[in-house]
Amino acid sequence: METAVLDLGSFASIRSCAASIAAKHSSLDSLVLNAGVMVPPFGLTEDGLETQIGVNHFGHFLLTKLLMPSIEAAAEAKGVATVVSVSSAAHYDSYPEGIRMSIEQMNDEATYDRAKAYGQSKLANVLFAQELAERVKDKNILVNSIHPGGVDTELARHVLDALSLVSPAIANYFKEMVGNAAWHPREAALTQLYAAVGPALKENKTTGKYFHPIARETVPDLHARGDRGEKLRSELWTLTEEFFAKH
Repeated sequence: METAVLDLGSFASIRSCAASIAAKHSSLDSLVLNAGVMVPPFGLTEDGLETQIGVNHFGHFLLTKLLMPSIEAAAEAKGVATVVSVSSAAHYDSYPEGIRMSIEQMNDEATYDRAKAYGQSKLANVLFAQELAERVKDKNILVNSIHPGGVDTELARHVLDALSLVSPAIANYFKEMVGNAAWHPREAALTQLYAAVGPALKENKTTGKYFHPIARETVPDLHARGDRGEKLRSELWTLTEEFFAKH
């Protein structure tokens, strides 16, 4: 299997990876945006963004933008292509305003809250999928966001690190509890697979929706609904594009 190195915390890496993929594949049937980081200590990406919003939103936004010509080619050739934004139920618990609508606010270490910043980045995933769905709806590209469920991976390593500082016993209990309750990655992948290749989803041209496991369409947070959601997703798109224009 061909692979390409990708660090979503580095615009240079994203651009290099996208160029490598485009050189090898003239079309992409589906793009699943599945990487992410959860509740790390405050830090910045190499391009000067708070780590969680930088990796989880800005990195995926740029990757999608660069690969869009290949996705459009697949949609034109085969009648449909898909983009899947892997979000989280954590998007229901963002900052009060949903998205902090300036880079300065996003990067404010003094008011940084690990969990709220994670929720913000996952809300951004939902908003990005909704806005992209609207922008490419006439090109037969379906864009949806999903929550895979709690998954037994290393995503929670920063939670364990923080708990270990308080009590190693508590950290071990949390790790055991997660291991017993979380989805195995094999089953947790089913919802994003549905959004990527599901025959019913393609047949019904389902786009701009949010799903919980397994493949259940679910109502997203208030920040991603109605007039509030339309305004927020448009503002986030503009903010993101303006940042890339300078970087």
